[in-house]
Amino acid sequence: MEQWISIFITTFALEDVAMAISVALVGSHKMSFLSAFTACFLGISIGDIGLYALGRWASNLNFDKFEKKINEKSQSFLLKKWYRQLLRIKSYRPDKTAESYISYSIVLSRFVPGTRIPAYVGAGLLKYSFTKFFILTILSVGFWVLFVLFGGRSIFKFLSGNIFYFILGFVGLTFLGKHIFPKLINYWQRRALFHSWRKWTRFEFWPAWLFYAPVVPIYIYRSLVGRSFVLPFYANPQILNSGLIGESKWDFLKHLDPKDKSTLPSYFLDKSLTVDEIKKIIREKNFDFPFILKPDVGQRGYGVRIIRSENELNEYLYLSKNLSLVLQKLSLFPNEAGIFYYRYPSKSSGHIFSITDKKFPVVVGDGVNRLGDLILNDKRARIIAPVYFERFDDLDVILPKGQQLMISECGNHCQGAIFENGKNLNSKMLTNQIDALAKKIPDFYFGRFDIRYQDSESLKEGQGFEIVEINGAGSEATHIWDKNTSLAQAYIVLWNQWKILFEIGLEIKQQIKAKVRNKSNVHVWLFLKEVYRVIFRKDKISISS
Repeated sequence: MEQWISIFITTFALEDVAMAISVALVGSHKMSFLSAFTACFLGISIGDIGLYALGRWASNLNFDKFEKKINEKSQSFLLKKWYRQLLRIKSYRPDKTAESYISYSIVLSRFVPGTRIPAYVGAGLLKYSFTKFFILTILSVGFWVLFVLFGGRSIFKFLSGNIFYFILGFVGLTFLGKHIFPKLINYWQRRALFHSWRKWTRFEFWPAWLFYAPVVPIYIYRSLVGRSFVLPFYANPQILNSGLIGESKWDFLKHLDPKDKSTLPSYFLDKSLTVDEIKKIIREKNFDFPFILKPDVGQRGYGVRIIRSENELNEYLYLSKNLSLVLQKLSLFPNEAGIFYYRYPSKSSGHIFSITDKKFPVVVGDGVNRLGDLILNDKRARIIAPVYFERFDDLDVILPKGQQLMISECGNHCQGAIFENGKNLNSKMLTNQIDALAKKIPDFYFGRFDIRYQDSESLKEGQGFEIVEINGAGSEATHIWDKNTSLAQAYIVLWNQWKILFEIGLEIKQQIKAKVRNKSNVHVWLFLKEVYRVIFRKDKISISS
């Protein structure tokens, strides 16, 4: 019992020493493994919780009575600065993003020497949830004590001589700390984690690196046929990289006729603009809430947000302060579609390759189940439940019977929209209208129009729709994510899509060759031209459509 008490008390002063003594006593059979584990586990856990409590106590102190003394009597600049920082921390409330970083640091600091005290005291100062802190601490301390007592110094010796296993272990701990432990401390995320395996049963939810792996041999084959690995970069020659990588949304939208009914009012906001300047533009252009903000350069719906209030606007502008943005009116049309278009440069008219009809998932209240349960009870929604959970502050609310709630409002697959094959929406009139719009964009031959539309009949007539976004050569026929599309069918579509892209690129390359007298230097000329466009291209600040 004396050994147990000694180790327990030592953990408060010198945790490493207490652990080393425990390893020695267990190894010499002078102390049972259970006794050593409980002494270390309880002592370290209580000490960690004490550090959190210290930070929480400091965050609740009333500094008002000291403010006058500090401002009037103290001549120390550092003391005044420290006091102001403390007041800022005192009023701070972590959002969801900040909480995830704090969770990650709490777990990782257990395994990184010298980081535990600032991480745990800081968690208390920032008013991080005690329940979450307690669970994370118990899990990480238990894992750490077991790890040391089971292996002791022999484990560290083994890892130091096997760098591969050391790196693998570190990556594993990092993954657990960032992706698993934070989910285990949240009730709804913990339940969603139980269904996470289901995404492997449907290819529409596979990681991009897995699904697109067969595209690599397709790309290589088409390159060998066309005798060039860069043919896709020729497809839309007036757009940066043809829209394959890093293209600007504004480079497409700026060519649309603002008087056309299909054009949504849109404005380019350069990253050099201040928050006040952006707000001034929003007021002057009569943009009322809600409206759309999105990064000028982005992929797969990254950063697209419906802004509904001043607080949401401030939060978005703060998080995107180093990005150029596109401000856009929110379309009131209820439906959304992606129209994949192409035209060979040698042809006078283009074609619609694919139409994706996008559906916005809803849950229907029954007066009994909570919102989180309604999402988890849906066979599709539960597969990506964390995506939907992020949108609601209260998942415990019970919807009245029959009430419908839309759980995704953006037409992006990664944000939870449902993609269906919309081939029934295609028509000759729609093809002609899309072809006419595409021709307004200089040298545009391959890409996708993301639109909102009133109803299917109007769309077939080429009317009643508004263009939300235009994408270049990096587009894909998104109807492949229809639940009724097989994996083989999806890859056949991708094969045909890349075949057309390479053929268009080859035609344009041949046209350029014909214009260049010194054909032996054509590749050098094109390369230098592309380098110039990438390095010296400057986005223009424009606040008019």
